[in-house]
Amino acid sequence: MAHNLSLKVDTSIKGIILLTLPISMSKFIPEINYLINATFLGQLGSVELALAGITGVFYLIFSAIGYGLNNALLAIMSRRAGEDNRNEIFSTLWHGLIIATFLASVFIIATWLFVHPIMIGAGMDHVGAKMAGDFLNIRICGLFFLYGLQMQNAYLISLQQSKYLIIIAIIQSALNLFLDYSLIFGHFGMPELGFNGAAYASVISEFVGMLTVALFIRLLKISKKYNIIPNFKIYFSTIKLVFTQGLPLMSQYAVSTGSWWVFFILVNRNYTYSEQAVSQAMRNLFGLSGVFSWAFGSSANTIISNLIGQGRGEEIFLIIRKMSKISFLGMLTLVIILNIFPSIFLGLFGQGEGFIASGLGPLHIVSLAMLMLCIGVIWLNAVVATGKTKVVFWIEFTGILAYTIYIWIVIEMLHLSLEAAWMSEWVYWVMLYVLSYLYLKYGKWQEGLGYY
Repeated sequence: MAHNLSLKVDTSIKGIILLTLPISMSKFIPEINYLINATFLGQLGSVELALAGITGVFYLIFSAIGYGLNNALLAIMSRRAGEDNRNEIFSTLWHGLIIATFLASVFIIATWLFVHPIMIGAGMDHVGAKMAGDFLNIRICGLFFLYGLQMQNAYLISLQQSKYLIIIAIIQSALNLFLDYSLIFGHFGMPELGFNGAAYASVISEFVGMLTVALFIRLLKISKKYNIIPNFKIYFSTIKLVFTQGLPLMSQYAVSTGSWWVFFILVNRNYTYSEQAVSQAMRNLFGLSGVFSWAFGSSANTIISNLIGQGRGEEIFLIIRKMSKISFLGMLTLVIILNIFPSIFLGLFGQGEGFIASGLGPLHIVSLAMLMLCIGVIWLNAVVATGKTKVVFWIEFTGILAYTIYIWIVIEMLHLSLEAAWMSEWVYWVMLYVLSYLYLKYGKWQEGLGYY
């Protein structure tokens, strides 16, 4: 019978890898697509490639807010799975989608009203601000679909059905790649839209991705398989729970990504277009490598929340260390390959030998940051899994404060090299790791674990 299918997580190395690998691949495939998209824009010119960095991080702020809400949903749904409280898993998803739709509406309207003056106020020239603003007025519409995609994916992860995420990501990314090529350059009978073509391509592919995951859940009868009865009633107590748990995480990711946008604004004000283009390449690299780390973060959130729901909270340190070792070894392999053959990655952007030479120093700095990221994100998500999301916010706030002070002094005041600017990632991830470790080791996180 469907009800006999267990929702308890497998904490063996094999179980961790089987849960994490599909999540990694589902995140990796779109990042490959973003990288190819950047190479297309690089063919338009260094200005377009540089603006891709500014606009990409602006959209990432709102994407990250959805990711924060998504993390809260994942923690709650995984806790319910550990408790074997099956119907509440879907109810949590439903209420999360309601909140997400409201937030997306607010963010889209705010962008339409204020994006141009924001770009001017950030120090961009009028031509660049208009290009970036026009692009974002289109791109921001994808939030409706992105949030729906993220949260339905969290539903599958909480049920340990992450294997489907790969297929969904392939469908979405293949379409995005096709539309990028077609709409940027005007191939296959489609209009040549240049820079804005990438925005239209992304919005359409996010819509298709959201629709695809919804069809998977329905056609494969995922809910019925686990004897989950969908309930579309609205309970304000559940909305309050999801919003209360999600608000600190949404704020955390908004502040975190917003500070990254400040970083790119400062780079835009203090470095040449060529150096800005190098920073865009580093952003692509960090995003590409980070998919594995963030996948382990999602797995840590799921596994530890599930264990707490089972009343096995004493096992979390063993799980964190096990996941950290696996993540570090995988990232170290990637870093070694990247630094042996750096010209292969940097050559993808089609900017010539000078660009490759300029990118070597920042690439080495970012490589070390990648190793710090892969450990820090697991420990941070372990704190998320405890339900102490306010603590997570203050950990993030402290890290961001140190990061922001660093980039202001190094870039705006001292005008140091691009390599020194990217060392800001070292400051940020070391702070997050240390504070997360200290809280889990010495904080009173076990008090009130059952409060939601």
